[in-house]
Amino acid sequence: MKKGHITIAIALLFLLSSCASLDKFTQFDMSFSQDVSIEPPFDFFTPINIATPPITTNSSTTFSSNNTNKDLVDEITLKEVKLTVISPTGEDFSILKSIEVYISAEGETRTKIAELDNVPINESTITLNVSEDANLKNFIFKDEFKLEVETVTKETFTKQYDIKIDTKVHVNAKILGI
Repeated sequence: MKKGHITIAIALLFLLSSCASLDKFTQFDMSFSQDVSIEPPFDFFTPINIATPPITTNSSTTFSSNNTNKDLVDEITLKEVKLTVISPTGEDFSILKSIEVYISAEGETRTKIAELDNVPINESTITLNVSEDANLKNFIFKDEFKLEVETVTKETFTKQYDIKIDTKVHVNAKILGI
């Protein structure tokens, strides 16, 4: 191999490994938690809509602590939506047939971000199927957003269920314009 080809090959290898190294500095996760309550319905197979209080994003602070700002963010994608039964103690998601989670914010179109059609029984924590193609950048840039939960029950229940929603998003940004 000629000396020039070796130099180009080494330069390309260095460039490719540098790009992978830079990714860890230009990508980070943001987490949000929200508690919701599911009130007993009148009958099973009843759709229930649950609106949550607004969630403050603190995105400017998070971006700054990751050496970026919103002008340098390429995209924000949903990584995970996990639900956990907080109370009644010892209960699980057996009461639910399906669940959908939507995100909304002022000036933005309400968007479905996660769902689970056949909720497993005997599970007090479930992970939903996330919408991988939704860019949540405009929602996270806002000062606050709301999660809206739509469920369908599969059995009658008489107690209020308190559920914790943990949401993790992945931010793909540039550091100092790189």
